[in-house]
Amino acid sequence: MTSSFPNVSPAYRDFLAALPKAELHLHIEGTLTPEMKWQLAGRNGVSLPYASIDEMRAAQNFEAPDAPGYLKKFIQHYNEGMLVLRTERDFYDITLSHLARCRDETVRYVEIMFDPQPHLMRGVPFEAFFAGMDEARRVGARDYGVESNFILCINRDLPLDTAHQALGAAAPFRDRIVGFGLDSVEDGNPPAKFTGLYDRARSEGYRLTAHCDVDQRDAVGHIHDCLNLLKVERIDHGINCIEDPALVDVLRERKICLTACPTWRPIDAMPRRVDRIRTMYDLGLKVTLNTDDPGLFLSGTLGTLLPPVAATGNFAPADMAAFMINAFEAAWLPADRRTRYVEEVRMFADSQASSLSSLS
Repeated sequence: MTSSFPNVSPAYRDFLAALPKAELHLHIEGTLTPEMKWQLAGRNGVSLPYASIDEMRAAQNFEAPDAPGYLKKFIQHYNEGMLVLRTERDFYDITLSHLARCRDETVRYVEIMFDPQPHLMRGVPFEAFFAGMDEARRVGARDYGVESNFILCINRDLPLDTAHQALGAAAPFRDRIVGFGLDSVEDGNPPAKFTGLYDRARSEGYRLTAHCDVDQRDAVGHIHDCLNLLKVERIDHGINCIEDPALVDVLRERKICLTACPTWRPIDAMPRRVDRIRTMYDLGLKVTLNTDDPGLFLSGTLGTLLPPVAATGNFAPADMAAFMINAFEAAWLPADRRTRYVEEVRMFADSQASSLSSLS
């Protein structure tokens, strides 16, 4: 990040650092930094196509001529990272490492997405990788004061029968997995392909979300179909909704949460998509700010991401508090815990009210 990269004043950064936070769109496999990936590859005897950590980091620019091509290149790199995850200990380590960072950045609550199919297809048992994550969840709550839940995400571009197998394998752990989602390559994998799968997940009591990635082919139609065919309660990304005023009305009236991710790469001059997130916010949509895959983007975790986003979008401190209230209100938690977290944000913002007007 260069010195010209957008940022806020030191006082505003202090406000953001202390602000109680929630994150609803985070892939645990995407928390792997190049350093962690290199270490786990060595531990597990996995060969990576890089001569050094620096070479691996350079590959994370994910340049492509169009958005669908970019997504495919990104997912290829993301999937490569999964190869180093082999044991219960690996999943414990990466999950607890992220929860420790959450503690340091005043993140009170995080919903962690995980992709079971690639692990199962490599012969890693569901009970092994989930046991590691779940133990880290317990330790994170006990030792760090960070509450977390899990969302099982299905890869669109893998065979549909593997999705049903993953859902079946999750059954013994159903009480510890709050949500069910859909990610990976959208092109050629429309929501209609997954209606039966979503009907099954709904019948098993999962809360429902789906990725509607940015600027993909028929992005607006994709959002409509996720709402109408899959009957999701939440949309991950969903930024293209602002292209359809009728869709905006539906999302606003139904208070559908949209988990936006204003991440950036080394080649970016500023956080991406913030202008459209600003529009979503001004339209009264229930939009939240998330890091998506903090190990793969220069934007990193919430503590790194929020100050440049606030500066780029001209968001005031009260706006940033509102983003966190949106996230806590949309969290898949019992009502009393959601209320407790929302009140914590409001009390913090109120305590800073006398100085908020001077922060920028």
